[in-house]
Amino acid sequence: MFPISGATQSYLANLNRTENEVNQAQSEVTSGYRVQTPSDDPAAIPEILQYQADLNQNQQIQSNLSTAGAEVSSANSALASALQAVESATSVATEGASTSIGAGNLANLATQVQGLLQTLVGISQTQVNGRYIFSGDQPSSPMYALNASGDGVTQQFTASSTRVIVDTNGTSIPVAQTAQQIFDPQNTDGTPATGNVFAAVTDLLTALQNNDQAGITQAATDLQSADTYLNQQLAFYGEAQDRLTSATNLATQFQTQITSQLSNLRDADIPTVSVQLTQAQLDEQAALSVEAQVQQQRNLFSYMG
Repeated sequence: MFPISGATQSYLANLNRTENEVNQAQSEVTSGYRVQTPSDDPAAIPEILQYQADLNQNQQIQSNLSTAGAEVSSANSALASALQAVESATSVATEGASTSIGAGNLANLATQVQGLLQTLVGISQTQVNGRYIFSGDQPSSPMYALNASGDGVTQQFTASSTRVIVDTNGTSIPVAQTAQQIFDPQNTDGTPATGNVFAAVTDLLTALQNNDQAGITQAATDLQSADTYLNQQLAFYGEAQDRLTSATNLATQFQTQITSQLSNLRDADIPTVSVQLTQAQLDEQAALSVEAQVQQQRNLFSYMG
């Protein structure tokens, strides 16, 4: 084996370094990343991993906000329709309270109220993406249904609503109430509380069917309370919608910020790297050209000391 001269060793080392520079620059231009493996910049890896984790978490938060936003928007629309139904029932009660109205007209009004009760129960069964949004922690089934005769309401189960959405800052946002909270508030003894929508409409229906003028008058008063109460529940969803919108904007800003920070740390400066790649390729070609010329002039004994 012939020894390699110092000049040759230096040339080979320089050529190897130039080839590495070419390969690195080509890889950065192709991938767009300055840091592709831990060895590219060991000190930057912990920050890169943290930024990536933050982005993944924020993307999940954005997804949760989007899902909750769709449900809250549907709830707003549903409760607005429920208010219209209650206001229609109030108008019927006012008409039915007239002493001059005949039994036949009362029967027609009762049919209208029965339809309104059905509408309200249907609203309590509102679904979004297969979830009954007013069923609390049991969203696979509706909490209320009409009874067999259609002139009353049956509560099929009791459930609380513990679901909240967490924003980028870790703040919890309540986004749902149950059908019981919205349409069927109850006193501690289980009797209908003031503002109970189902009770007010059902009592009006019963009073109209029985030609009970006192009952119709009382139902009209109860429906006014139900209207006020239902507006309060609508306000809950309006506030939730505002908070979700703010949280979505915050998450979008955070996504942009973290993406920028990650890009600054990990991504390649393509214009600069492209220039470096061109220069490294020229250096490599020049070195190979010189070596080829030298090889033509050398013989085997030029490597011997």
